[in-house]
Amino acid sequence: MIRLPWAFILCLPLAGAPVSGRVTDGLRPLAGVRVHPDRTPRVRPTRALPSALTDAEGRFTLDLEPADTAVVVESPGRVRDIVPLADLGRDVVLPPAPAYRKEKVVVIRLRWPGEAPLRTDDELRALLFSREPGAASAANYFYEISKGSLELELGRFLPMDDETPPHPRDDVQARAILARAVTRLRDLEPGPWDAVDNRTGAPGPDGRPDHLWVVAPGRPGTVTDTVEELSAICILEPLPWNRTVQWPMVLFPDETPLGFIVHEALHAMGENRVDDFYVADRRVRTAGRWDVMDAGMFQGWDAFHPGEGPWQEDTAYSPAHPMGWVRTDLWYHGAFKDTVPTLRVERAWEGWLDPLARAPGAHPQRLVVPDPRRRGRFWEFNVRRPLGFDRGRVAGRWGAGYEGLVVARVDPGLLSRGEPRGPVRVIDAHPGTPEPARPRYPGGRWQLDDAAFNLGPGERSRGQDGPLAWEVLAVDPAGRMRIRVRLKR
Repeated sequence: MIRLPWAFILCLPLAGAPVSGRVTDGLRPLAGVRVHPDRTPRVRPTRALPSALTDAEGRFTLDLEPADTAVVVESPGRVRDIVPLADLGRDVVLPPAPAYRKEKVVVIRLRWPGEAPLRTDDELRALLFSREPGAASAANYFYEISKGSLELELGRFLPMDDETPPHPRDDVQARAILARAVTRLRDLEPGPWDAVDNRTGAPGPDGRPDHLWVVAPGRPGTVTDTVEELSAICILEPLPWNRTVQWPMVLFPDETPLGFIVHEALHAMGENRVDDFYVADRRVRTAGRWDVMDAGMFQGWDAFHPGEGPWQEDTAYSPAHPMGWVRTDLWYHGAFKDTVPTLRVERAWEGWLDPLARAPGAHPQRLVVPDPRRRGRFWEFNVRRPLGFDRGRVAGRWGAGYEGLVVARVDPGLLSRGEPRGPVRVIDAHPGTPEPARPRYPGGRWQLDDAAFNLGPGERSRGQDGPLAWEVLAVDPAGRMRIRVRLKR
């Protein structure tokens, strides 16, 4: 049992030297599994990541750089894992991915008179669908947060000349833009792109293409923070061939950063069951940068230039992971719940929690404690580490509270299809500390950078919220945390 900060522990393996490991399905070795370093994803990787394939015995050897602390292990149809180097001494087990599927996206790219696109078609396709290791793309993001269960693919790419661009160009015009765009689909059969139920994610067609993303010319209002420009948005609109059926559609300008695209796409996966976690009152501390449905959509923020692009390379290129509740209950109404082992505790518990980004293992990744003060409300415990896209949450700002145990008070009764009401309130481990210096997010949203509980200098290992108290007891070399919780009734 080790009582050291995890960031320090991960420096202990011989990083920069070749590492070896073995991958199995739990019984037999797996051949042909791809292994590559886990590094912060970028929209335009400067070089290809080194990678290796497992041999007939399931073994691999991979050369790493000194800064590498984990490897990605993935194979189509199997659970994907991000494995800290400290765990490579044991077999990596990849069982079949629960609820595995491939879903097609229909993309309509609008062209308005006199406006050159800010991205080429190839650049747009790469941002949305690249499966290159280390690439910041929507396909890689959803493959990662589903832990290998969801592969997004391009179904159809349709250019469309729109002779009536909106004036003024703001979010009020979004419905009119989408209404004109979907006319392009009137004569298309949805069959090839209709594999799941849009509401539940259950396999089988429901008469609606799985995903429609409409890309308009222009600058992203979410970044420029101006109402005169379109922002990324998800809207439920009638099907063009059946006006009695609603269909979730995503609209965004072509220079929209990745974080805002995946945020809106999550809304669509379940017909807006995945709610916004932020609220209009920016002083309210909601989930902050700890969830993609809040300020976490801005993660991967290198420079502050709201009025001048391009933005995709240095803005929101590494959006935060969603918390456990999003994956087990909200996303497609719980279609991927088996990717996050959950334990419900009524009074007291002590045990290990696995990091949320890892494949399901021997320990829970989500601890739920019902709040006796309000029916339906609960606390959720997750261990958050800078793994995969969650590396953007740290983004070079190491310090107390930037990783570790995140505790949130969750009230499902505050879910809303209208004005967001903030159903998730993260408990701040370091209340009163100032928000970080620039680069800051537009609109002044709370970031809550140092909200995690942990062991080590400057960290807080204990916390309390009303009748619930908790404590971090230990951290193991792979980032698992042993915690104790106690609920007074």
